[in-house]
Amino acid sequence: MTDLYLYQTVHLARGRALHVAEHAAVLDAAAREWFGRPYTPSPGALRTRIEILAEKEHYPNSVSGFVRIELRPDGRERLLPAGVSLYDGYAYRSLQPSAVSVRYDLPLTEAPTSLREAAAQWACRAAERAGAEVAIRCDAEGIFRDTGEAPLFAIAGRTVLVAPGPESVERSITRKAVQAIGLEFREESFGTADLRRIDELFFTDHRGITSLSRCNGMPLMIYLAERIAGALK
Repeated sequence: MTDLYLYQTVHLARGRALHVAEHAAVLDAAAREWFGRPYTPSPGALRTRIEILAEKEHYPNSVSGFVRIELRPDGRERLLPAGVSLYDGYAYRSLQPSAVSVRYDLPLTEAPTSLREAAAQWACRAAERAGAEVAIRCDAEGIFRDTGEAPLFAIAGRTVLVAPGPESVERSITRKAVQAIGLEFREESFGTADLRRIDELFFTDHRGITSLSRCNGMPLMIYLAERIAGALK
């Protein structure tokens, strides 16, 4: 039986945990809905616990690190080390993987659950079997949803589109970065039928921004996403 939990991954830059209150709010909303209990830690105390764990794990302050929060149905919180980055801060990642669309539905909810995580892992395996590295979740009409665990964005001209989905830290920081560099930001459905008008596709996770080099075999540009990554905070 799948171990049930909710999760978030926190980015630490130079030893400082970022957006802790926002990550806790995501967990709180999901915990109230699915576990029938709140998750309302003091953001300052949670930040301290995260930073102490990173220190115990000897995370270097010269690059970023990550700590995962897992929340169980009985309200137990678990903090787990989730590795360190090659970069200092939210990064524009040097790899540009290829992607394919994979049709699948999430189990029950869009919330960050262990079931969603497992579904994303299976979708990734399906993408690998198709000769790609990233799976883009889509519906029966070919409308894109996300890249499994991260929000998906498209760039068409000077407009950045985000696939409809629940609010998250990653969606929020990307929206603010897009607006900071003077681009239009809009929540709008897009999918396989729109690939010819899309210049770039990228996703944002706890590490930063990753541009996709291809989607369903169609080559994509890599240009504005790097500027957006530079404005992430």
